[in-house]
Amino acid sequence: MKYWKDHDEPIKAFVRLMEESFKDAELSASLQSVNQLIWFDYTQDAPDCSFWVNVRPGKLEVGKGKPDGTPDLIMSTSADNAHLSWSNKLSPIMAITRKIIIVKGSATGLLKLAPKLSKVAKIYEQVLKELGWEDKIVQQS
Repeated sequence: MKYWKDHDEPIKAFVRLMEESFKDAELSASLQSVNQLIWFDYTQDAPDCSFWVNVRPGKLEVGKGKPDGTPDLIMSTSADNAHLSWSNKLSPIMAITRKIIIVKGSATGLLKLAPKLSKVAKIYEQVLKELGWEDKIVQQS
C-alpha cells in the first residue's frame, strides 16, 4: 500500500468519512436514496481491510469489516484506489469501466452520487487532517 502503513489506517479514515458524511443533511439524504447495504471490500490489501455502509430505509450506519447479512452491493478495489476515489482523484465511473473497481450488484444508485464526490472529498480531506494524516492528502497533479 502506497498511502497506508497498515490495513487499519484506511478503514479508520473511511469509516470516519462516512460518519461525518451522515452529519451533512444533503449527503445523508442522497445516501438514503441509494437504499442499499454496501460492502466496500478492500481485502486484496489485507483480510480485514473492508467496511460497510447501511443506507436502507431508516438506516444510516457504518462499520468495520464485512456486514452482517447479505450486501446489496459489493465494491472491490485496493485501499489505495479507494483513497484516490474518496479524494476525488479517481473517477468511480472510469474506475468501474476499467475494472479498477469491481462491482457486484447494482451500482446505479451509488453512481448517481458521483456529482457529490467533490463535497465528499472535502469532508475526507478534513477527516485526514483531524486524524493527523495531512501527508496522505493527494494534491492536484
